[in-house]
Amino acid sequence: METYRLKNIIILTLALVNVFLLGTLGMRQAQKITSQHQATEELVSLFAAEGVTLSEKAVSFSPPPSALIMERDTAAEKSMAATFLGEDLTTADEGGGIMTYTSGRGRAVFRASGVFEITGELGKGPSILGRQFCRNYGIDPPDQWFDASGSGAVTVQQVCQGYPVEDCTITFLAENNVLRSVSGTFLPTNFTVSQDDTPLTASTALTIFLVARRTSGAVVSTVNGLYPCYEFQNTASTLTLTPSWCVTTDTVDYYINCSTGEVTHR
Repeated sequence: METYRLKNIIILTLALVNVFLLGTLGMRQAQKITSQHQATEELVSLFAAEGVTLSEKAVSFSPPPSALIMERDTAAEKSMAATFLGEDLTTADEGGGIMTYTSGRGRAVFRASGVFEITGELGKGPSILGRQFCRNYGIDPPDQWFDASGSGAVTVQQVCQGYPVEDCTITFLAENNVLRSVSGTFLPTNFTVSQDDTPLTASTALTIFLVARRTSGAVVSTVNGLYPCYEFQNTASTLTLTPSWCVTTDTVDYYINCSTGEVTHR
């Protein structure tokens, strides 16, 4: 009987501890939600004082991605070239960071900067080839590809770890239902995560944007959204994906570099 009572006491104690922990977590979550709501209201008011309407939906409390230092991967480049030129490739190092791959279908050129171009008769059914490429590389394919004759140019935006990479695109060019070229920037699959900086929060990025807008006198009346993204940067020695916040407005989109706080637009 004593053992039975001891077990009940232990079970009751554990249950009370769990209830206490759940209550504590619930209070912390409620405080977090209240704090975020208050911060959102303050930002909306701050923008309104400057004559700018800020949508509450534009205020994010998710952290931006970490900076990535890319490492060139010639094996991955060759594999991509083989997607359109076939497996029987002739490889040549042209010097200056330029690698070429050739077959009976055409030629691929990859540069250390990440820029590449594959040209030739790369296959029939360019829409199918384009969609398959997008699936293989985690890219959202566009709804509309080429015209009824299978001709035209289609550009897709690249993504990395689920984040869009601004100004990093791939363009497919087709003519009479034959894919003629694929060109753009190749993102290496090998990278290391940089932990050197503490990226800007969304709230800080919005505040920096507001100051920059006031200083420059830019005409902006509405901020419609805010999302994290990468900006592709290349130098003679390294390729980097730098995290940024994109502020979408009723005029142009602004980008706030998460490492430097620099504001640009395009």
